[in-house]
Amino acid sequence: MPRPDEAIKKFLKDDKVYAAVFNGYFFNGKSVIDPEKLEKADTAYAEAIATNLKIEKINKYRDNVRRTSLGYLVILAIEDQDKIHYAMPIRKMLYDALGYSTEVSELGKTQDNRKWTVDEKLSKVSKGTKITPIMTVVLYTGEKKWDGPKSLYDMMDLDDEIKPFVPDYPLYVIDIGHDDELSFPNEELENLKITLSAIYSDTADTNETEIDGSIMALAGILSGDYKLYKAADYDGRQRMCKVLEARDERIKLEYDVKLREKDAVISEKDAVISEKDAALSEKDAEIERLKACIAELQK
Repeated sequence: MPRPDEAIKKFLKDDKVYAAVFNGYFFNGKSVIDPEKLEKADTAYAEAIATNLKIEKINKYRDNVRRTSLGYLVILAIEDQDKIHYAMPIRKMLYDALGYSTEVSELGKTQDNRKWTVDEKLSKVSKGTKITPIMTVVLYTGEKKWDGPKSLYDMMDLDDEIKPFVPDYPLYVIDIGHDDELSFPNEELENLKITLSAIYSDTADTNETEIDGSIMALAGILSGDYKLYKAADYDGRQRMCKVLEARDERIKLEYDVKLREKDAVISEKDAVISEKDAALSEKDAEIERLKACIAELQK
C-alpha cells in the first residue's frame, strides 16, 4: 500500500483539486483561485542561519506549491499531515519566512546593483522591491480530531501587558475527516471528505452515495485501512455503504467482543454474588439450628 504522503501529493497534482482546497476553505466555494492559472513553483528552501556557536544549514521542503496571479502573485502552499503536529504554527512560520527570504535573495540577484545606495547594498535588494504573498494551509487527514494549536498565541502563556507587542501567527488547518461544515467545489475532494468522515465516525454506515474507486483507495491509504484500499475498484464507482461493509463488520465484531467482555464481567460478579448468597444461606441455616438447640435446652 502506498505511503499516505505520496498518495496525497499525487492527488493534489490535479490543479482543479488544488484550487478547490483554497476556494472551499478560504472563499466559501467561490472560484477565486482559477485552476487554469496555477503554475508550479519551487518547493525547496535553503537558508543559512547564523547562531552564536555555528552556521547551521536548514533545508525545508514544502509539500505542494503553486503560483497564480490575482492582480499580484500569490504562492499557495499546502502542508499535508496525517499526524498532529503540536508545533505546527512555528513550522509554518519558519517555512513562510524561508520562502520570503529566498525570494528576496533571488530578486536581488536579478536587479542592477551598480547604482545601489549604501542602504540598498546593505539590504541586498533595491528600495521598493515587492515580494510575493504566501498563503499556507495545513491539510490534516488523520483519524484523531485536530487538537493542536491553531496560532502562535496558542503555544504561549501571554501576559496581557505584553500581548499587544507580541505578533501572533495564525495557522489555517483543514481537518478534512471531521469538519462537517466545510464543503469543497470539487467532486473528488468533496467525496474524499465524505469518505474519511464516514470511516472516522466509527459507526455503521448506510450512505448510498456512489464514490469513485480511486477516492475509496486513497481514503483507505490515508486511514491506514488496507482492506478498504484493496477492496476499492479503481475502474468504477461503488456505493459507500458497500465498500465500507468490511469496516462496519469490524466495528460489529469489536462491539461484540466488548459486549462479551461485559457479559463475562457481569457473570463473574453474579458468581461472586451467588457465592455470597450461598454463604449467607449457610449462616442463616446455622442460626436456625442454634435456635432449635436453644429451644430444646429451654424445655
